Amino acid sequence: MTTTEPLGMPKLGLVLPPAAPSEVLWPAVECAEAGGIDSIWVTDRTLSDTPWLDTMTVLGALAARTTRVRIGTSVIAIARRNPVLLAHAFATAQFLSGGRVVAGIGLGGAAAPVEYALCGMTTAERAAVTDEYIGLMRRLWTEETITHAGPSYSCDDVQLRPLPEVPIPVWVGGYTPPAYRRAGRYGDGFLSAMVGPAGFRAAMDQVSAEAVTAGRDPADIYPAAYVFSAIGRLDGEAEALLDAILRSLFGVGLDVMGDGCLYGTPDRWVDTLGRFGEAGARTVNFLLFTGDLAGDVELITSAVVPQTTERVRLAGV
Repeated sequence: MTTTEPLGMPKLGLVLPPAAPSEVLWPAVECAEAGGIDSIWVTDRTLSDTPWLDTMTVLGALAARTTRVRIGTSVIAIARRNPVLLAHAFATAQFLSGGRVVAGIGLGGAAAPVEYALCGMTTAERAAVTDEYIGLMRRLWTEETITHAGPSYSCDDVQLRPLPEVPIPVWVGGYTPPAYRRAGRYGDGFLSAMVGPAGFRAAMDQVSAEAVTAGRDPADIYPAAYVFSAIGRLDGEAEALLDAILRSLFGVGLDVMGDGCLYGTPDRWVDTLGRFGEAGARTVNFLLFTGDLAGDVELITSAVVPQTTERVRLAGV
């Protein structure tokens, strides 16, 4: 079986907003965990016109505030961090969470130039550094003591304690051929960015081809998607909100970007998720744009999750 064969309804991953006060954030997190959301994710940015909390700090807090859901980064730009310190932070979250962490990694998107300048790096260097750090961090998580002499980073006789008892999967995110190549060669999972079901299948096919070229089994790469989202009880509510957000961020609306988004009523969500499942996605991570985070998460857990669960039951998946 290849990773692009239909696998039924995908699981849901809630991507937290960049910054939300604790009285807003934790009720939503508790509702998501109690209501059947499979995973909760943190975004990554340092410099922004809007408030943005530190990625690994929030991930550690999630490790302490949850007990069941997987938690992870969707995604973090590892090339602009010290790889030993970042590997230690992930291992700490893995220890505190009891083995529920996923390291979603990427290059940083449109904000990259100014953010990479903070660590004295150009965007031209980030891809090669990311590839190097993936291997280095895996060694730090699995080997007793490591020495590394690479083109971008060197260290001698480094040991992290405790080593993760449960391996930390690395999901590679992106929407370009180099990202597909990175995922196929090095990823335990692939996280597409802002593409619809058809685009997801095409991207996953490229990831699978890169895996074969690298001598890997494509079935070993977990297929997941990342989308922007909004939900409403009535037709048109979510569309109006998300269209305005997209136009403010990208200068275009749902008419251009809608295929790569998850929006509408709960029934429309279920239909879109079904198409992602048919395209091979096993998880869909959704960044929820909302004025009522806990209320919309409750709507998803009460009106979307039961439908997806029932479809899985009826399909016998």
